Amino acid sequence: MSSRMLGLGAVLLGVLLSAGCKPTVSVPDLGGMTQAAASTAIVGVELVVGELTSAYSITVPVGCVVSQDPAAGAKVAKSTAVNLVISTGRQPAVAWHFTATPQSIWGTTVEKTSDGGFIVGGGYNGAYDMYALKLNATGGKAWDQHYSNRTPDANNTELWRHEARGACQTPEDGGYVVLGAGRNLVDPNPDQSFLLLKTDASGEIEWSKSYAPENPYGDPGEPAINIMPAALQVTAPDGGYVAFGSCYVGLYNLACILKTDEHGEVEFCKVINDNNRDYEQIIEGGQQTADGGYVLVGRSSNGAPHGYMALIIKVDAEGDWQWSKTFQYTAKDYGAEAYAISQLADGGYVIGGLLVNNITKVSTHGFWMARLNASGNEVWSHDYADQDIISYCNALAETPDGDILAVGGSHIGQMTLAKFSAAGAFLWDFNDESLPEAAGNDLVLTDDGGCVVVGSAGTGGSTLIMKVNDVYDPD
Repeated sequence: MSSRMLGLGAVLLGVLLSAGCKPTVSVPDLGGMTQAAASTAIVGVELVVGELTSAYSITVPVGCVVSQDPAAGAKVAKSTAVNLVISTGRQPAVAWHFTATPQSIWGTTVEKTSDGGFIVGGGYNGAYDMYALKLNATGGKAWDQHYSNRTPDANNTELWRHEARGACQTPEDGGYVVLGAGRNLVDPNPDQSFLLLKTDASGEIEWSKSYAPENPYGDPGEPAINIMPAALQVTAPDGGYVAFGSCYVGLYNLACILKTDEHGEVEFCKVINDNNRDYEQIIEGGQQTADGGYVLVGRSSNGAPHGYMALIIKVDAEGDWQWSKTFQYTAKDYGAEAYAISQLADGGYVIGGLLVNNITKVSTHGFWMARLNASGNEVWSHDYADQDIISYCNALAETPDGDILAVGGSHIGQMTLAKFSAAGAFLWDFNDESLPEAAGNDLVLTDDGGCVVVGSAGTGGSTLIMKVNDVYDPD
């Protein structure tokens, strides 16, 4: 044998020996483990956690491993990355849907009722009238009503020219309360004041009352005008009502709040004057908080170079200001608007809405969401403009397992529901292209792990209500 052949053989033998001497480990079987347990097992055999993705699964519980790469039992070098696919649970599916007719109905809000059904609020006749729709638990219509303050005076036939911005069941009598804007002819308030309409269980009117806060920049007793109602809630434990909105006080709109007892008698109605009228505030939502106070969310001009800033205002149980915060998306130098808020189980908040151009305030840059602590300080914020999911959100809800649901519109015109982890990581989105086009306006969780979503194609467009199953694990 030539010396050249001997040399090549020696080199080959050296390569083989070298490869054989590399330390290898066996990849553990991670199937069905929680993400945390799987990560611990991976690190425990001197491997590293690789890419994490998610997938629906009928059999694997939420948060557990559906599959892995490399496969269980494979012999790999130490420090090899192991990629995991984590279960997001069963794939959501539409259980039922209801399309309101005529097309002039505009759905804005949805709440559960004590019989397992749902009450929907919105507009009628181009949003000039308030509208309420009662559905049963399977999406069948029990009744609907539209409300306009028609009087014998032909010159003032409709003074409630505003869609409902809230419709809730009243706990004591099984009736309903609806929030709009307007006044009665006998009221001294301006034409567009907070308006509460109380109905019986069949949607027939029992009473209506209008309310306007005092303008802190007007003459004594002069009311603020042009109230823009945003949200309504039945308060606990008293069964009264709270309404959130904005009103004009000269130069700018400011936040305002109304609190009544269950009979509609005023407990307080005030402008939340937290900025000395230095900049505008437009309120888009609000809710009662765990401490008995209230939180409002929206947008503020705030004199900032980034156009609108997302705004959150916290008040106490008497409606007195406690703190305010504004937010922009500094990562991309964008302004922000907040359309939705939900208080979380830990006492903090999640807010969401839209990123906006820092000059025109109208060019939009997609969906934005932030998690705040109980003091309103930012924990995290994310934008999802580069992901093919909802382009903005109008409502948010925390699931019992700590995930976050958002509903809004999408680039394809479909009402879209999206789910995120507690840290804001995108998990999935869902829509049904066989249903009419709409943008989601509100959602409410159901006890069976689903939710009901209401949306509309806009004033004069179709209103769609759909029940979606399997959006969270009810166990």
